[in-house]
Parts: sequence; C-alpha cells; structure tokens
Amino acid sequence: MPSIKGHAWRFGDDVSTDDIISGVYLQLSIPEMAPHTFAAVRPEFAKQVKSGDVVVGGRNFGIGSSREEAPAALRVLNVGAVIAASFARIFFRNAFNLGLPAIEMPALASNPDLIRQGDQLELFLDRGTVLNHRTGKTLETAHVPDFLLEYIQAGGAIPLLKRRIADKREK
Repeated sequence: MPSIKGHAWRFGDDVSTDDIISGVYLQLSIPEMAPHTFAAVRPEFAKQVKSGDVVVGGRNFGIGSSREEAPAALRVLNVGAVIAASFARIFFRNAFNLGLPAIEMPALASNPDLIRQGDQLELFLDRGTVLNHRTGKTLETAHVPDFLLEYIQAGGAIPLLKRRIADKREK
C-alpha cells in the first residue's frame, strides 16, 4: 500500500462534526459544502488544504452528530487521512466507509507536540507508522485491520461492494 504524504493541519480535542461542517451547510451537496469545511474554526482550511494533507486532532475527534457529511467533505478536499488520539466511533466508521483513513495515535493525548501544524508527514498504513519529517521520528499508530485497509484501497465500502459483486458475476 502506498504511503500518504502531506502537511499536518493541527486541531485540538473534542472537534465535533459541526466544527468540521456546520449544520447551516447541510442543505448543499457534498461538493458544494466542502469549501466550508472547518469554516467556523479554521476559515482558511478549505482554500489552503492540499491533496494528501493530514488533519491531526486530539481526543474525541468527530464527536457530536453522526453527520456523514463531515468525513465526506474532507474526502472531497482530498485530505489524505485524519490522525487523532481517539475518535468518536461513528465518525471513525463513516470515515472508513467513505475511504478516508482515520488513524488512532493514542500518544497524541499525552504529547500533542508529536505533530505540529505544518509538519510534513508520511503515513504508512500497512505498517502502522507515521514519519514526521520535521523531527525525523517514526511514530507508532494503532494497527488498521486488513478489512479496513481494503476499504481504503477500494475508495470506500460501496466501491468495494460493487467490485466484489462484479467479481462474483465474472466467475
């Protein structure tokens, strides 16, 4: 599996789905709402984020409503992954279901300076590591199960299901 390379966008603890995409934008399509991602807490985010960049949070990333639009907007902006000390379970599953890696790094809870705003990161999902090019240190992450890696490689649960159905039809 190829690595994910990008700059870190650092956020703190308890980032809610409403912080990611405010409810006022829910009447829009996902592509229309994506330019408003993090508008209330980091207005420059959607304009400055680059493909492959990594959102880094603290504890309880994605708390609040089960708003699937939050990870969907991050995917539209081509965010490479989200790393956090811990995730709200529904955000975690929604992210993987949409093909967005949500990687737990419990060490961020006690040492948030392991990854700083703007650090150049390289994630190796299959190894469970993140190389921080600023420090030169390789950091451990929680292991991503093989079935979730398969979701990422396929681009999400629905593309994976479609591929499996097509494979069965060919047999």
